[in-house]
Amino acid sequence: MFAEAQMFGFQAPVIVIAGPAIVYVVLILLTLHRRGLDSWLHGIFFLYLLIGIVWAIGKSLSIAQGLVPQVPVYGALIATDALAILPVLLTVLTILFLERSGAQWTGVIGGLWIAFVMLVDSNTFGLNLAFQNGLRLSTSTEATNAVVLVGWSGFTGGAAALTAWDYIRIQRPLHRNRIFYWLMAIVLISVGEGLTMSPGGTMAQIGAFTRLLGILIMAYAMLSYYLPSVRTVARQSFAATVSTLVTAALLLASFWLLRWLVHFMPYNMALASAAIMAVLLTILMTPLRLSTINLVDKLLMGGRYDPARALRDYSAAITNILDLDTLVTMAVGVISESLEVRRGALLLTTEREDGHTEMRVVPGMGEVDTSPADFDPNSPILTHLQAGQQLLQYEIDLLPQFRASPYEERVWLNQLKMELYVPIRRQSVLVGILALGSKANEAPYTAQDQDVLSTLADQTAVALQNARLVSDLKSLNADITDLNDELTRTNRRLEKLDAAKTNFIQIASHELRTPLTQVRGYADIMADAVQSGSPTPAQMAQISQGISRASVRLEEIISAMLDASQIDIEALSLRLTMLSVTTVVRMAVDNYNSAIQQRRQNLTVGDLEGLPPIEGDLQRLCQAFSNIIGNCVKYTPDGGSIAIAGRTLREMGGSGVEKEFVEITIADTGIGIDPDDLELVFEKFYRVGSPDLHSTGATKFKGAGPGLGLPIARGVIRAHGGRVWAESPGHNETTFPGSTFHIVLPVSMPQAAVNVIASATAPTPVPGS
Repeated sequence: MFAEAQMFGFQAPVIVIAGPAIVYVVLILLTLHRRGLDSWLHGIFFLYLLIGIVWAIGKSLSIAQGLVPQVPVYGALIATDALAILPVLLTVLTILFLERSGAQWTGVIGGLWIAFVMLVDSNTFGLNLAFQNGLRLSTSTEATNAVVLVGWSGFTGGAAALTAWDYIRIQRPLHRNRIFYWLMAIVLISVGEGLTMSPGGTMAQIGAFTRLLGILIMAYAMLSYYLPSVRTVARQSFAATVSTLVTAALLLASFWLLRWLVHFMPYNMALASAAIMAVLLTILMTPLRLSTINLVDKLLMGGRYDPARALRDYSAAITNILDLDTLVTMAVGVISESLEVRRGALLLTTEREDGHTEMRVVPGMGEVDTSPADFDPNSPILTHLQAGQQLLQYEIDLLPQFRASPYEERVWLNQLKMELYVPIRRQSVLVGILALGSKANEAPYTAQDQDVLSTLADQTAVALQNARLVSDLKSLNADITDLNDELTRTNRRLEKLDAAKTNFIQIASHELRTPLTQVRGYADIMADAVQSGSPTPAQMAQISQGISRASVRLEEIISAMLDASQIDIEALSLRLTMLSVTTVVRMAVDNYNSAIQQRRQNLTVGDLEGLPPIEGDLQRLCQAFSNIIGNCVKYTPDGGSIAIAGRTLREMGGSGVEKEFVEITIADTGIGIDPDDLELVFEKFYRVGSPDLHSTGATKFKGAGPGLGLPIARGVIRAHGGRVWAESPGHNETTFPGSTFHIVLPVSMPQAAVNVIASATAPTPVPGS
């Protein structure tokens, strides 16, 4: 064996195929040095290079000559098994590189595939058997090769298709350029590995070199963030080639012309002609070359712009513009004409008292999301822009220092679909950001472009500050106008409430005096009857009934005042139990059956049986519903209608738990409520109409009372964790537009409300007890 091994000597095909393993080792060390294994992407790439070393060694051994016969066979087995693993790792690498989901599932499927290949290639686990039965080993290798070829085609083709799809889908030039590098690497790797599968040694050598080139491009795309633009390099190369060909053609034509002159002219004249021709070539060579390059640029990229002219046009366009929207439109428009930008906006920055910076979008060109954003004061993105440095969206997406920025900030910037952010600073303070999208020709922003944009941003600073001052002044004037309107409305509201309090004294005195007068009158009648010595049972019954009615009325008024005071201090006591909504409504309606019959009104109650039971205080809820129904009865004319209906509501709470409510609507065909009074009717002492029309009748048309019914109803409903409001087209005593009261109550009392009720109803501890 050793004698045969000594005959191995120097074999070029073996060296060519095994040589890339040394480069793979260097790439492994470079990856560890520059990126480490801090991410799955670099970890998988490290493993991919390691398997590539194994594959190169196995492949080189498989074609080596002069070794024992078993060594090339085992080399072929190793190369085949490694070739089954490499495309799986390549696909996982591609998914991670493109930042797509599914890398874990692809790894699991790939692991199952590799295990299947190993089972097919059973001799991988039986080396001793291979020494004993070479024929069986050869047969197994052929079967393994066929299986590996199928899997290799599927995984490699999938990685290439996924990369090509992202290249077509993504419109950002720098991202597309990076993906194009990866696509070139996959193509070269797949072509190289395909060539190494061919039986010819020469093709295997070419394949190993091609694969090495693909790996180098892949490593460059992975380890370097700033990649030369393939489009720019190709355009420059094409322009240089065309310029060289034109120059060569001119020189060749000059040589032919000189040869003709030498042949037909005397020597001195030919020499003079040659000198003149040399001078002409010297003069024309550089302009011709530049003209050729400019012509190629114009044909391929739309031509170049003149920076001096762009700056001059920009300065003239934004001078004396004080309107912010006009300034942005003009600024982005001039930049678009020069750089052919398809989208642009101005991001206005405002630093708040808490240190955060608010960014507001002012669109300039194209469809731009105008939702504002909040930036953390320690955000790397904000810090970079505040330092006056331009920032590419490509850098935000890839560079580690910017990927550490808050996720919400990066998502917001990505939704703007911009390519470049140019800070606008005034006295070292960031006042705005010029956000520009990609160019129409999809070329990246060059260093010259960024220099020009920096100068434009400096020119914009003064104009932007002036425009913002004018805009802030307009906004301040608008705020002052709104504040004046609000103050006017508040004054009107206060005047109405003040008048309501004044009217309450008049109404309350009337409400209290009337039953007191009745009590006094009946007391006088009883005294006269006793003095006359002839009080009859009928007289005594009448007197007692009158005194009882007056006492009940006095008790109702005093109870209402006490309830209103308890609601004011949030000391309303509740006795909670599970209630049926139908029971509450029925008990409230029963209080007005006689009044409804007397006034020939029609009250209908919808099907409330389907509503879930609620947690509440029966007496208090009946009081609230009675007050609202009584209000509808009083303000609905004789013969009018009142309708009560209910439904179940569900909404998602802040904790993600669904909450259930019941909504009861009480609608009438009464005189309605003016829109300005929809909230005031729930204020204490307020009543619609003049107090001169006051009537002590609890159910008479427009009878009114002390103005405590609806405020008490609102207090009770709020104490249950619910809410109540009124809706009405307006107030009209001719057309009767009607009103609708909405009552929403939770099925289960909120815990906060239960705690308040418990604390309000708990007995006060006695000191020392």
